[in-house]
Amino acid sequence: MLRDGWKDGAGPMQPIQILQPDSDGYLATALERLLDRLLPIALECGDVHSRPRSRQRFKAVVRKVIQARQRVACLRGVVNTLLAPRIRDMDAQLEEIATSKKLRQENVKRFLENYRQPQLSREVPVGQVTEDMTTKPLLETQCRFWQVADKAAGKVPECRGEPRQSDSKQSWIARGARERRPQRWGLAERLRRPEPAVSQWDVMSSGLKHFSAAQKVQKVELGLTKSTSLPSLHSKHGGFGKVDETCETCDEAPMATTFTDSWKAKQKSGGSMSRYMTACERGNILPKPLDFIASGSASLNAANWGLADSDLIPVVTMFRSASFVQEVDLSANTLLTDKSLVPLLQKMMRNAACQGMARLKLRQCWRLGAPAVEAVIGLLSSCWGLTGLKLLDFSGVLIPVRLQLDFCEAIGEHPNLTSVKLADTGLGSNPAARSCLEALFRCNTLTALDLSWNAFKDEVFVAIGSFVAASHVHLQSLAMSNCSSANLSLSSEQVQPANLMLERLGQAQRLSYLDVSMNRLDLSGALVLEDALGRHPTLTELDVSRNSFSKLGAHSLLRLFASSRLERLHCAESFDMGTSGRFFQLCNPEGEYSLNLSLPHHRSILRMLLKLCKRLRLTVKQAFIDMQPLLTLPDQEEDGVFRVPSSGRVSFTFSSTRAAGPDVYEEPARLDAAQLWQLQDRLELCRVQLRVDKAVLMIPIFESLQDKLPLIDALAKNFILSYAHVEMLCSLGKSMLAPTVILRLLHTTAASKLCRYMCLLLAGSKAQYIQIQKRARLSLTFTPSNPSMHYLLILSEACDFHLAESIRILDRWESNCATRCGLVDNSQSGNQSQVRNELYEGRKPCFRSLGDWELPLQGRLEFDFAGGPRPRPGTEPAPAGSFNKLFEVVLHSGCKPKQQLQALRAVSPYIYVSSSQLRALLGSVCVPQDTKDKKDAAETAKEVRLQLFHIFYYRLTDIWNVKVCKARFSSEEYTSLTTRLGPVKFLPFVQPEQALLELDFAIHDHKLAVSIFVMLCQKEGALFQEPRFIREDGTEDKLVTGVPRAWARYSDCPKAGFFRAKYAVAPEKRSVKTRTEFLATYGRWRAPALAKEDICWWSQLSDVSLDVIRFLEVICEKYPDLKEAFRDIDGEGGNGGISILEFEEYCERVVDSRFSKNRRDRFRAIFRFLDATMEGNISMEEWGLLDTVKCELDRQTHDLHAFLLHRFKGGLEQAWDAWATSRITQEQWKRQLDEAGYFGASAELFSIMDQPNAGSISYDQFRRFFSGRSTRDGCAKS
Repeated sequence: MLRDGWKDGAGPMQPIQILQPDSDGYLATALERLLDRLLPIALECGDVHSRPRSRQRFKAVVRKVIQARQRVACLRGVVNTLLAPRIRDMDAQLEEIATSKKLRQENVKRFLENYRQPQLSREVPVGQVTEDMTTKPLLETQCRFWQVADKAAGKVPECRGEPRQSDSKQSWIARGARERRPQRWGLAERLRRPEPAVSQWDVMSSGLKHFSAAQKVQKVELGLTKSTSLPSLHSKHGGFGKVDETCETCDEAPMATTFTDSWKAKQKSGGSMSRYMTACERGNILPKPLDFIASGSASLNAANWGLADSDLIPVVTMFRSASFVQEVDLSANTLLTDKSLVPLLQKMMRNAACQGMARLKLRQCWRLGAPAVEAVIGLLSSCWGLTGLKLLDFSGVLIPVRLQLDFCEAIGEHPNLTSVKLADTGLGSNPAARSCLEALFRCNTLTALDLSWNAFKDEVFVAIGSFVAASHVHLQSLAMSNCSSANLSLSSEQVQPANLMLERLGQAQRLSYLDVSMNRLDLSGALVLEDALGRHPTLTELDVSRNSFSKLGAHSLLRLFASSRLERLHCAESFDMGTSGRFFQLCNPEGEYSLNLSLPHHRSILRMLLKLCKRLRLTVKQAFIDMQPLLTLPDQEEDGVFRVPSSGRVSFTFSSTRAAGPDVYEEPARLDAAQLWQLQDRLELCRVQLRVDKAVLMIPIFESLQDKLPLIDALAKNFILSYAHVEMLCSLGKSMLAPTVILRLLHTTAASKLCRYMCLLLAGSKAQYIQIQKRARLSLTFTPSNPSMHYLLILSEACDFHLAESIRILDRWESNCATRCGLVDNSQSGNQSQVRNELYEGRKPCFRSLGDWELPLQGRLEFDFAGGPRPRPGTEPAPAGSFNKLFEVVLHSGCKPKQQLQALRAVSPYIYVSSSQLRALLGSVCVPQDTKDKKDAAETAKEVRLQLFHIFYYRLTDIWNVKVCKARFSSEEYTSLTTRLGPVKFLPFVQPEQALLELDFAIHDHKLAVSIFVMLCQKEGALFQEPRFIREDGTEDKLVTGVPRAWARYSDCPKAGFFRAKYAVAPEKRSVKTRTEFLATYGRWRAPALAKEDICWWSQLSDVSLDVIRFLEVICEKYPDLKEAFRDIDGEGGNGGISILEFEEYCERVVDSRFSKNRRDRFRAIFRFLDATMEGNISMEEWGLLDTVKCELDRQTHDLHAFLLHRFKGGLEQAWDAWATSRITQEQWKRQLDEAGYFGASAELFSIMDQPNAGSISYDQFRRFFSGRSTRDGCAKS
């Protein structure tokens, strides 16, 4: 697969044609087309030399595309280069196997030609290992074996007919499976059971002693005499020629490899061979075609031959005259016992031919007992024994407890042993196992040790770690598979025994191979492995298969693989199961910690945090905050390891961003271009850059895992990747896996938007492309220089999790900057955080700050971010021409409101807007005409407008005029914005008139807002109208004596309760200087020195009653100027003010049907609205409040007129025809505008049209309302 998938440097995954730009240069989706048109305009707003720079950007993009493609070609070349040696090794290994098989066939053929008579072609000698175990002859032989076994057991087999040569292989396999029965295994084992011999050479069964000649049947085809009770594997009829029925009454069956009549072998000269053949003839044993026998090899390689004692005893005679024995391999011959093996081992003693033996393998000879073990001990400890032995494989042989210490001491004192395999030998059951291992590790020449399948206790694991790390030990390979005796019910506060050993393995500097598979390691073990082996100088292969690491363990293991010298990592079935406790996120280590230093994985977490401090160039004092108790932690490593305490508990808050980050409030001009790169650099410092060679070596790991999602998630949360890496993973997986790979790894290429777009083009279809964009939309449009907005994140999505990490870093940076600058804390919880209204799974989470909270890997996280750099004083908004083009593009884009939101959010860092421009931009969001469910679409459009205001709030160049934009929101929407941005950040510092306060003293910034208003009230001599204080117990205080002056101090404000009032002040008492100072102090805006003339004073219709609006309409119909109306009411020779009597006298002369009921009370309410200070007199400045209401009415009229012209194309008549035939009620009016997505005060405008107050309007009233109204001075002023 590797060779085919990367052949000729061309990957199978190519960008699909449907995602390419069309002939006009537009991209595939409506959102991309809108963004493609908005981006040049946004760049033009902030750069007068946009055209030359655009050409430079285009050339830079082309260069980046070329570089990305070159990296892909380079990666493919490296894959071919690094994998080519492996492929050549595999081919050479296959060729060597084929050659060895051919040589073996020749040796067996030569042996059969020399030492026995010719046999039929269909016959298979007993003990011969055939090449094709599924061939028809062998399957036929198997079937006959079980038929004869049935006959020997007294069962009559079913007659199924003779197998035909024309049958297929599958039919033979099925036939063999049908004829096998579980009962026959017991019989076969009985037939193969070794029996005691009369003498050293008499290995015949006792059942043959009393056999008569009549009970023997000659085997004509082979020329051998065999017992009729034994099933023949060679007879054509399933037995031994024509079987006599009397043969079934034998008492006990002999062994399958014995015979009664002597067979005549060809006489061959030669010492060892002659002895072997003579022994076989005397013992009636069938010779074995072993290489050691047939070809005179120096290696007795009989692994997996199924030898019995009778087969091995004749071989012992060959050791007398052998000139040199290099290897003895009797592995997996489970029938061998001490009867045959002890004589063989004794022949090795004082044998010059065996003193230079290099390898002795007795693996899985589990029938061996104490005599064989004692013989091996003698060979190892004697100077006449195996002094030149290099490898000893004793795995699977149970060593008696009384001999274990002697056995280990013999190994420890051996002068030449380099490799010892003691798997499953029972060492863990010895109470003195520590002493045994201590003796074992005294061997200075030992380089490979296998202690697998020995259940060791805790103290033994600790000792093994110490022994391996000792200076005199030179181990290069250590296998400890399934050695842990850990209890699966251990709590998180109990020590896993394997972790104790793993913690010390980092000091074994020569170790190159480590096997800790099947040791019940969990997530804590993965952390210990990462910490201990992350900087190991020689370890190249690690096996952690079949441990319960869980999916989170893949994070630690993959970081270990990428940052160390490992070349092979075996992790099969390691991420499928396991429970994970607290997950340590190295890429996002911020948070509160409580560590038990007696646990190895807690010590590893502390060491990893210290390593991170070193990488980030932070001191312990800067990163570890509020440490209890205070510990002295090292800033530098000793011998490559941080020495930390091994007992006690410690709690602290770790922050890697508190002492670093940009200065958000001092140099906001540089942040627009640099904050993205600073954030990316910060993320890369805590992540691993995946090198090309490691990416190639990760291919076998990726392909070996059945469930590839844990590996992909580990890459997503811990690595920085490039387009080449993503393309490689897409090409390796199945086509259905490509969208998952792209979605989860898209954010890892965040350093380049071009790389992300190229990764999107790897999708298999347009539907997949759109689906990926939809799920990664927040991440794709995230702007670090303007992060203010409402966030709804699904933490199981890698892109959203990465976005949450980025928000945490930005929040910490701004909080640190505010603390360094000594700014007032205007956060919601009193922690300088810009994050508000956090909800996790619909509930308020229990943490002090999002920056100190350990992010969970799953769940729904929702919050508002209200922060970011503010514009510098003197920043100019977007030019009128450029903004009008941008407005028209958004208005006529035909996109849905959410698509408009994403496009505008993406270009928000490039433009600054004025309050009036933002108001117009919010009006461009409307419901498309072809929408089916218009009610839901209208709610979506309302939410999008709130989001847009939230996004562009910190892009306003005239924050003192923000009331111009706020006035378009309804009371409900205004309350929602206050909740999202906070009452202090959203507080109208420069124009607080008529502001309605509804604040909770239990919330920090609500309490601060009350204190700010009370201070401002005292400085301006203002009033709180209708104040109310509801205590915590529910009782109400109407504050008859006024709001307490002590509330101007934050510390003296109540700790709980609700406060409600309306702020009112006379225009002549406004203190612009104080308001500007409060704007800078509490709002963190740097506004220039302002005068009253610099401010566009405004009113919100939601703060004005309908009677005031109707009175204003009456005045405007009679007087062209409001000042002229003031002078008329004041009268000739007036005092420059309007008293209550003068106002009521004038109102009595007003004849209007809209004031037909309760005229006196309604006019007095209008007077109280204009008399803000309740002095009983309206001054000219207070009368000017009507002018601010008139400006808002004119602007609302203009906005509605423009909306209707855009919506219905033809004009007002087409709009009316679409709504009604004759008259339209107020309810119909509001419903039609809401469904169309109109943004404005529809109820107030309808009341103006409905002059007779009839509850409905006609087309004439509708048309007269817009005649000449949109050209008023108030609209032009805004």
